[in-house]
Amino acid sequence: MPKIQTILVAGDSHTWGQGSGGELELDSPVNGELRPLAFTCPSYVNLLRQRIGELTGSLAIEYQGKALSDLCEGNRRGQSALLDEGHRLVLPANAELYRICFQGQTESSRAEIYLDGIGRLEIDLTMPVSAHMYRFIPLLCEDGPKSLEIRCRSGSVLVYRIEAYRGPYALINAGIGSCPLNRYLTPEVWDSWITPWQPAVVIAEGNTINDWLTRESPAEYGSLLTQELEMIRSLGARPYLHTVSPILGEQAEPHSPYLYSEMVDAVRKVAAVEGVPLADTNRSMEQFLSGLPEQERPSALFCDPWHPNPRGHMLYAQALFELLTADFLFSSPAAFCENQRDP
Repeated sequence: MPKIQTILVAGDSHTWGQGSGGELELDSPVNGELRPLAFTCPSYVNLLRQRIGELTGSLAIEYQGKALSDLCEGNRRGQSALLDEGHRLVLPANAELYRICFQGQTESSRAEIYLDGIGRLEIDLTMPVSAHMYRFIPLLCEDGPKSLEIRCRSGSVLVYRIEAYRGPYALINAGIGSCPLNRYLTPEVWDSWITPWQPAVVIAEGNTINDWLTRESPAEYGSLLTQELEMIRSLGARPYLHTVSPILGEQAEPHSPYLYSEMVDAVRKVAAVEGVPLADTNRSMEQFLSGLPEQERPSALFCDPWHPNPRGHMLYAQALFELLTADFLFSSPAAFCENQRDP
């Protein structure tokens, strides 16, 4: 069986990558943005994946755009591979976990997934008209060279992106743009974005901007966050939390009757009560800003009042890397040696 361990990073627009250049690549995330950013975008999840990969020999490769088009038989469409009935996409690869992103179709559409010629999955990609017609399919397999094949069984199949992971750890971005926690915990989202990936660890972004904008009280939000931790543990995974960056401008009304700092404090309280490791990135960013002249603070960490720039994402990544290496990754040298393999 595959030995790779999956680390999911769950959250809202900061986790998705807004402020790091994601909105330049795909435009600003609309409500419930599902399109994944390229690994080259300097978001904190991508930076964290890179640091973990450098330390452990874990590999992550993405295929999209022309790279996918060149692998498929049949029609090609922009940044994706569009397969007509009877055509296929073949990807020679060496991975233990694939994350395959399809774009749903309004008309009847079915895809089949094969590994080395053996059928593994059949997927109905027919979806109602929506701005978020993307489906992510996990596929675990043994390490070693293999041929991944996607066939169009009926209608048209649009392959938007394929991610391939190999090594001790696969760090996957499960962030959804403009998605507060009260929506993230619904079966529609949780059962697609968290449960199927069999995570060893889930890192949760605490008090996202959109959680604050719901106008929920700190107590109400704290209850939701506690529920999320229970759901993570029910999967046999280890939960971790981090606080969200500071914001500029109004700290309460007209956006919320509660101070932004009160919501951040709610995350700290839940982490303490639940005994969950916490990366307090809000505090570290506040400390960073306090050492700067007031006129330099807006451009130091922010691309706009509510979203961190690439430097802010770097601070997120650094805090989470330090937390994971101290508490989970390689907490014992023997465990590290056992997991370490040649890439």
